[in-house]
Amino acid sequence: MGRVSFDRVIDAFHSKGLQVSMRGSDAADAQAPGHSAKDRSVSIKSMEGQTLIWSHSDPTADVLAELGLTMPDLFDEPRKGVEYKYRDGRVVHRSPLKQFRQSGNTKGVDLYRVERVGNADPVWFTEGEKDVHALESIGLIAVCAAMGAGKVGMFDLTPLHGRRVIVVRDMDEPGLKHALLVRDLLQGKAAVSIVEPRVGKDAADHIAAGHAWQQFREYVPPAPETDPDGDPGPDEEPPPIDAMFEEQVAYELMRLDVKDEVRRRRSAVGAAVLRPMTLTEVLAVEDTQDWLVPGLLERRDRLVLTGSEGSGKSYFTRQLAIAAAAGVHPFNHMQQIQPCRVLAIDAENSVVQWSRNARYVTRMARTFGTADPGEQTLVSAGVRLDLTRQADVDQVHRLLDQHQPDVLLIGPLYKLVSQAINSDDDAALLIVALDSFRERGVAMLMEAHAGHGKSLGGERDLRPRGSAALLGWPEFGLGLRALEDDPSMVAVVRWRGDRDERNWPTHLRRGIQGEMPWMPA
Repeated sequence: MGRVSFDRVIDAFHSKGLQVSMRGSDAADAQAPGHSAKDRSVSIKSMEGQTLIWSHSDPTADVLAELGLTMPDLFDEPRKGVEYKYRDGRVVHRSPLKQFRQSGNTKGVDLYRVERVGNADPVWFTEGEKDVHALESIGLIAVCAAMGAGKVGMFDLTPLHGRRVIVVRDMDEPGLKHALLVRDLLQGKAAVSIVEPRVGKDAADHIAAGHAWQQFREYVPPAPETDPDGDPGPDEEPPPIDAMFEEQVAYELMRLDVKDEVRRRRSAVGAAVLRPMTLTEVLAVEDTQDWLVPGLLERRDRLVLTGSEGSGKSYFTRQLAIAAAAGVHPFNHMQQIQPCRVLAIDAENSVVQWSRNARYVTRMARTFGTADPGEQTLVSAGVRLDLTRQADVDQVHRLLDQHQPDVLLIGPLYKLVSQAINSDDDAALLIVALDSFRERGVAMLMEAHAGHGKSLGGERDLRPRGSAALLGWPEFGLGLRALEDDPSMVAVVRWRGDRDERNWPTHLRRGIQGEMPWMPA
């Protein structure tokens, strides 16, 4: 295992005064720099020759920089990297900066680690040697071909015949081509299934993030295309002609599968339907407001709440949602409102944390409200989503259609995608997915982490971390800023201009016994 590099990384966290929780002797969860002491958003995993690290909050490169580490420091031998030695004498050299060269028997046909297959069933098949080591670090038997995606046809696959083979695809176009090629080459000779990492690009990222092998996602191929009349085409395959012809057919089918996958991802939601009206018709529309919480929250509003770690963001959004479900104004228990149906999708906190942290506010809401928020609120907790994947978006759509909520509490933002949102391109698919939820007529409450930068006044900038596209998306952007002279109070700061008039409190204090958790000050 990569014990030298693992100890180097753990020592770097300790030297910065950050908390580390060990998971056995070769894995750990650590506090990210700049986050609260309760944070454990950095996963660390030792494997042969190097250490994997995955940040669930800030970009991993930023975490390494804060620790004073570089990518070479993640290798046992930072100047050399790692060598992958094949049974037939091939040696693949990987530098810390991901440069490859080969030596030894470069004409060999053995798969990497084929000597370890033995009677293993299943055998895992990855795109590269690093992924093999990652799977081995959790006790699996895995193999790969040299030279990356697309070269597997040059290698001896007979040791896999008669077995179950699980192919872990890389999450790019060459990775899908590679997985489909392995499947086609083993067709009729092995039982092959294809899976995808839950986060990141490949098997190593999945393991680095602390996920188990059971948490790989099944690859779901796109539905076959239909003819213009909607009737499926014939599904009978022509009889084999010759080996070369069959190889060409498999290659063309693989290209079509990849094109279908790309097309499916680009069409995450249906095409827009334009319904133009004359200006006279527009002016005749009655100007009414569909309030869910009068003065605060209207149907289809989008509110993003930020704040520093431990500022009480989660308590704030839960109070809004649960009070609305009970039929009471969240900041005025004397004002009763029409009870709302609420769907809460919390991708960070577990069911146990919800049970612990929502108990008091639910009891207060029951006391002051007219409905039981326990029955009005549906909670999905502790399951991270990737809303750039249509399968995850579809799950949320099904919950919205089944529960028919008025309010959707979803987040935190960084847990809704598989990687950090650093550009408008990163944010584009996420925004499309979120807007598709809003189209179902819900008000949306979201929590996001603020960046670590300072504003012109020297205070922490409360705008959400990541792409500038996220700043313009919501109608309302609020941040909680703790008051230095009174830790029991926060200022409610607008980090973007409101698109409509709302009566949000300017300051909140932590409620005393018998009050809501947050009260206007």
